Amino acid sequence: MDTGLNDKVAIVTGAAQGIGRSAAEKLIARGAAVVLSDVQREAGAAAAAALGARASFVPCDVARYEEVESLVGATVARFGRLDIMVNNAGINSNRPEDRVTAERYPLETWRRIIEVDLTGAFHGSRAAARQMVLQKSGAIINVASVAGVVALRLQVGYVAAKAAVIRMSEAMACELAPHGIRVNVVSPGSVLTDGTRELFYADAEKARRVLSFIPQNRPGETRDIADAIAFLASDAAAYINGHNLIVDGGWTCGFTRDF
Repeated sequence: MDTGLNDKVAIVTGAAQGIGRSAAEKLIARGAAVVLSDVQREAGAAAAAALGARASFVPCDVARYEEVESLVGATVARFGRLDIMVNNAGINSNRPEDRVTAERYPLETWRRIIEVDLTGAFHGSRAAARQMVLQKSGAIINVASVAGVVALRLQVGYVAAKAAVIRMSEAMACELAPHGIRVNVVSPGSVLTDGTRELFYADAEKARRVLSFIPQNRPGETRDIADAIAFLASDAAAYINGHNLIVDGGWTCGFTRDF
């Protein structure tokens, strides 16, 4: 089956760097026109410029529904449709004061992560679905995490948000399928980004401990996640709906080398 995306129109949020930028690059390589979006205006505009003529940039804070609605509206005004919505924008916190147990977890950190990671994904899905219902077609891909599948310590807000994204996506898959819309999830494991380099991989012992949970003995690359996103966006996944595609090198299969 053709996995190309010629003439498709996509939005990728959180696309200034990392997984979002790689996803935009992969979708463009397969023939789609992609609107990159991010709160980082300069970095987002630079990413779009580097990706060529089929890329453009619209700034957006996914926690603000009016900005998400404007993003979708601008995309449809330019291209006449929206075929693919990738809700990738998300945050965690690397501050030591946020990496604590639940009874000390800062309320402001909880609220901000839920606002961006969960409510932001709902905003993007809702705004995209309103257009896709009119078209009777579309694919929504929400980016969650293995933290939504297996609980991780000292990041209860992130775990809660990502678990909720998975269940929310399943509910939307049931509701939107009669309109020709598929909703799926990609849950990355430990992926090498600027943030994870600083948090996990700059220290050799910490890196060893992280990799001890990954049978493939390496962190993921952003392109690994982008490949999964592009697959779920394509006609090759035409009968895949309400699925959480875990891309983690085997982390969640329960393997450990420590004992």
